[in-house]
Amino acid sequence: MRVLFTGAANSPGFQGGEPVLADLLEQAFEKKGVEVVREGSTRTLFGLATLALTPFDVQPNRVAEYRRRLREVRPDAVLGFVDYDSSLAVAARKEGVPIAVLVQIYWPTCPVGTHYIEGEGACFSPGLVKCVRHVSRAPLSPNLRLAVPNLPAPLAFLLYLKILERPAALSQADVLVANSSFTANVLERAGYERVQVIRNAVDPEFFRATPWKGGGKVVLYPVARSNQERKGYPDFVAMARRVRQEMPEVGFRILNAPSTDLYEGTAYLTHAELAEELRSDYLAVVPSVWDEPFPFVILEAMAAGRPVVAYRVGVIPELIEDGVSGRLVDRGNVEELTRAVLDLLRDEDKAHRMGRAALERVSRQFDYRSMADGYLRLLDELVTAKKSRAPRKGS
Repeated sequence: MRVLFTGAANSPGFQGGEPVLADLLEQAFEKKGVEVVREGSTRTLFGLATLALTPFDVQPNRVAEYRRRLREVRPDAVLGFVDYDSSLAVAARKEGVPIAVLVQIYWPTCPVGTHYIEGEGACFSPGLVKCVRHVSRAPLSPNLRLAVPNLPAPLAFLLYLKILERPAALSQADVLVANSSFTANVLERAGYERVQVIRNAVDPEFFRATPWKGGGKVVLYPVARSNQERKGYPDFVAMARRVRQEMPEVGFRILNAPSTDLYEGTAYLTHAELAEELRSDYLAVVPSVWDEPFPFVILEAMAAGRPVVAYRVGVIPELIEDGVSGRLVDRGNVEELTRAVLDLLRDEDKAHRMGRAALERVSRQFDYRSMADGYLRLLDELVTAKKSRAPRKGS
């Protein structure tokens, strides 16, 4: 079988969990004898401007380009990662190539992909006024590589219209793969059908869990995009100040941030450097206040044998077994967050037990090889179904 991995997330320099996921799937697929062709869908500045100036979620020129590429690669199936619109799904439908679209963030259901409005909190459904107002002041994704901080209101309105059109356009795909039950529920509430859950996973062996070696205890905020409200940076800082009052000897570390009197910052870490960082820290804290669709770093910390303290939001309760492999506290409750962190700092035996349980949970339920098997079964089903019916005619 030949599988094409494509979409913006496969472009060089794309940030977030999807490139990590693609790496793991490619590694597992090739071990099974599946040929992987992997390429991004980088857009020129002109192409992005053209996309921004239309209310439609499908661009005829992009459909034509994807169709041409599909004829060249001749894949048996396509895995579509996050993209700028739904052109890939339409192109695959027209070419009769089975396609599974991966949904890792909320790009099918939210103009900015977060379901969170800075300064206001979680947002559970799109609405004209609030979406236009939000998009007009929200920072654009760094993956777009544009030098503007936000979109003017007319362009924000066009982006909102795309979201309204997207369910019909994206439903051209054979199946949408949600990374969790929580994400699947978000899609289904928004009217999407043919949604299947295949949970994300990690490679436990890559993190080579080791017992904490003792010495100074460091609490890690393992988020590469610090200073973000939705990622819980203000709550982490507030928690750290309270813990410091009780236990002045405890250290705090934040990724990809300058150091302050309160915490030590690090440079942007490679994946291997992150694994080493996780093994050297005592515990990790992920106080995200938005409904996290799938924070890979929680599984990565667990795979390193470290307990994680996090808010009970989004998919996180599907990852952490509260009181066994980590601690969950109510969203935004800094006092409860502080108590949970202090409890683990003071009780090393409990922290070690949770760390071991965390590793066992990842090894048992979130190993990337099982995830890849799920994708291969799905793709086999799609290819078999295509062979059993008449080819879909393109236009």
